[in-house]
Amino acid sequence: MAAAAALPQQVYKRVGRNGTPERELTRLEPIKKAIPWNERAIVFERAAGAPQIDTVVAMSAVAFVNIALSKATPPHVCTEAFEICRHGRLSTTARQGASAAMLLQFIMEIIEAARRVDKAIVNVIGKKSRPTLRSWCRTPSTATLMGWWT
Repeated sequence: MAAAAALPQQVYKRVGRNGTPERELTRLEPIKKAIPWNERAIVFERAAGAPQIDTVVAMSAVAFVNIALSKATPPHVCTEAFEICRHGRLSTTARQGASAAMLLQFIMEIIEAARRVDKAIVNVIGKKSRPTLRSWCRTPSTATLMGWWT
């Protein structure tokens, strides 16, 4: 029994077809299923007191982010559209097949690229989904006062 414990454990490698080793997963593989929009969106946080971002500046910032991501990531991990909300926040979405978590693995590259155009950008976060109206109005009294309860 002691001799069996002294033997080194054998390391098993996963092999695919024809005996070739499988490549290791990097958590950057394309996702085959459809991903909701709010799980693909990221928001650029800007410094307090900064003026609202201009459309041309926003377009340039997203273009610089795509150039930086093309050098550091697989081809499917990039952004495809941007939006400036009425509060002045810039947000962008990842291409289908990539999630915001994949983009946020390269947060330093994204921030550095966006700050080349807009120095007011200080952080990048994943977009949180908005609560629905019913979850906000949990009591009928609040909703009845505002005329929303059905």
